[in-house]
Amino acid sequence: MALDPTNNVALAGGLGDTGVDSGLQNFVPEIWGASIMDYMEKNLVFGALANDMSAMVANGGDKIHLPKHTELTASDTYGGSSVAVETLIDNPLAFNDSGAAEGEYTLDINQAIHTAISITDVAKVQSSYDVMDIYTKKLGYALAKKIDQYISLQLFLSVAFNSGNSDSAAAGSQAGNTIIFNNTTGSRTISKEGVSNMLEAIYTNDSNAEDYVMILTPAVYASLFTLAEFARYDAIGNSQGSEVPFISGFAGKLGGVDVIVSNNFMHEGVGSGTAVQSATPQGNFSADAVVDEHELLLGYLVHKDALHIAYSNGMKARVQSDYHLPTLSTRFVADSVYGCLVTGSTTAGNKKVFALIDKLS
Repeated sequence: MALDPTNNVALAGGLGDTGVDSGLQNFVPEIWGASIMDYMEKNLVFGALANDMSAMVANGGDKIHLPKHTELTASDTYGGSSVAVETLIDNPLAFNDSGAAEGEYTLDINQAIHTAISITDVAKVQSSYDVMDIYTKKLGYALAKKIDQYISLQLFLSVAFNSGNSDSAAAGSQAGNTIIFNNTTGSRTISKEGVSNMLEAIYTNDSNAEDYVMILTPAVYASLFTLAEFARYDAIGNSQGSEVPFISGFAGKLGGVDVIVSNNFMHEGVGSGTAVQSATPQGNFSADAVVDEHELLLGYLVHKDALHIAYSNGMKARVQSDYHLPTLSTRFVADSVYGCLVTGSTTAGNKKVFALIDKLS
């Protein structure tokens, strides 16, 4: 079945094919692997904001250790302008011990996910870019959504108190970092007072607006267009320009802070410890020992150095296949092995994640 390359023929495949066309029955995972990764990256929202540290485990390993650093302070060398230079002899320089148990963060690459599909008549699929494009988008989107949900849950656990509706549950490392993002209890509408609270929190933390990104739920982001203070229909566009890579879900700036919108918010269901996806998440963010999880989560304010992700070597979007004779189909599995780390604390100057919540009752 040797075909003239100039013939416009729709290939059907078959066990009897020989010669130059027999390769059409063989799957080429490198081609699909690149396409799946491409679509996965395009659909990442939370993941696109994370610092990719995969290069650190390019030669193997499942843990990345990141040392914590406390802020250094400067001192007057001579004790003040009125003190003689000789004073330094009696008051020698003091050196901080960099090894004095400053601690560390650990990024564990311990998440393994996969998505699978079975396709009949693989030759026809490989000969049509449109069909291949459909399936790579589906596989890539499935991986991206799962990764985004995992990162979103880690953000939730970082800023929530007594997650899982249990008074004994440990609070997140940044629980208590909250910003009242509106002035109405039970509302998911942004107010100008909320934007003011956000800017105050940023600069009180010895940071700049450019250091952070807002990730908002769909309803909260949509509320911007109902407010005269924010709606500028003649100025909608990608204000990031060419300065940074394109981020899926980018929605402009607010108060000088980049705004991202996502529907992949995760929280632990009210009255349970089961993680669920919701476009209207809620939890306990302002106080411990609250078990009704009544506070609305409008989104997150995230420092650009807060999120870290790493993929195991060769496992960002791996593709494998085999031919299943009983169904005369080729089965494809796309999988990824990765880990995520959220850094920061409740210490002033090191607050890297804030929960944007409604006004407390």
